[in-house]
Amino acid sequence: FDHNESPRNYLTKLMRYQRLLEAENSVSQLHEFVASTLACWEKHIPYGIYNVTNPGFVSTSDVVGLILESGVCHKDFKFFDNEAEFMNNAAIAPRSNCIMSSAKLAAVGIEMTPVKDAIRQALSAWENA
Repeated sequence: FDHNESPRNYLTKLMRYQRLLEAENSVSQLHEFVASTLACWEKHIPYGIYNVTNPGFVSTSDVVGLILESGVCHKDFKFFDNEAEFMNNAAIAPRSNCIMSSAKLAAVGIEMTPVKDAIRQALSAWENA
């Protein structure tokens, strides 16, 4: 996600979908993701797998609350009752929801903004297409 309205932006998608699925996920702010991956190369960190995500996780309703709090969108957000209803009525493919730890990245000195703060920052700088 970032602060630019775009069909590929997670925040835009939530604002445009008619109904949402409640799920918990780790997400990455685009510019921080790029800066962090470049920092990995510049610092010559040990090879391995690093989760380049903003620390913490958010649920769909957390993000909806932040969108409404920001005033960027005043929509009455609707949610599916459960994942089965979502799969029967809207999904093309099964969903993958996961919470990842960015502790390994932080341990090598590359820190990212906590996820809810990063989303607030993106929404406060929101730019419509």
